Amino acid sequence: MALSLEQLEAFMAAVETGSFSAAARKLGKAQSSVSGLISNLESDTGLPLFDRSTREPRLTRQGQALMEDIRSVLKSHNHLRYRVSNLTDKVELEIGIAYDNQLISDQQIKHLLRDFEQQFPSTSLVLFHAPQYSAYGFLDEHKVDIAIGLRHPDCAKRFGMTSVGQVQFAKVASTEHPLAAMVELNDQDLLEHRQLKFIDAQASGDNTRLGGDNAWYCNAPDTLLSMLRMGLGWADLPLPWVENELQSGRVVRLQSHHQAISFPHSLDLMWRREGEAGKCQQWLRSRLEAQLTPVYQQQRFQ
Repeated sequence: MALSLEQLEAFMAAVETGSFSAAARKLGKAQSSVSGLISNLESDTGLPLFDRSTREPRLTRQGQALMEDIRSVLKSHNHLRYRVSNLTDKVELEIGIAYDNQLISDQQIKHLLRDFEQQFPSTSLVLFHAPQYSAYGFLDEHKVDIAIGLRHPDCAKRFGMTSVGQVQFAKVASTEHPLAAMVELNDQDLLEHRQLKFIDAQASGDNTRLGGDNAWYCNAPDTLLSMLRMGLGWADLPLPWVENELQSGRVVRLQSHHQAISFPHSLDLMWRREGEAGKCQQWLRSRLEAQLTPVYQQQRFQ
């Protein structure tokens, strides 16, 4: 028994449109051609698939039993065609992105995902949250193809990269913290109180070595913010991380002796240099740069 794709497509078109004539219009064929394909399918299977005793053909019990299998075969065939076409056009089968979800908003990611799905419907997408400096670690381990995060000293040597803007840091504390009541702080004032620090579990370097300075370390941004709200210490954090806390009045900027806002850090779009970037990666890099640059260049002057 040899069943052709044309037969299966004619069958499914008749099911979905409700008649042989409508199926013919959908497929761009003559009605006699569609009727012949379905008749041949019935002959090859030895099963009556449509009841033609009424004005419009209706599926028989046997036709209903085969319908989902036929739908599945056609779906798999279309998926195979997409895969072959993508490989020919150098569209990746899978691509991964690591990004700091405390710096890149959910709304920005939603817009990106919606457009990505329309552009590359058959490409698998892998997303990783990578706070602060940890994005480059995902690149290094070949878990992702693109990373967005704060610049690390090793990045420029090892990856292709472009800066999309600047991220300002600020010294902050709960409104109930003793430091919040002080008009101008010096370094000694800060040293006398516990600092809450983000620890980057993915990266290597000084920020992952715990010291004996009574600091508390945490690698979960939400937990660190909870500790900050509880008044358990002060922190030097990216402004986008604490924007909602500052607006709500639960957290305030500390007026330090040097400056309330620390020196800005570069927010980088990074990728591995080896190999040729496929169409999917090229599109993502171009789209991310266009989407993020206006936001973070504006923050530089705030």
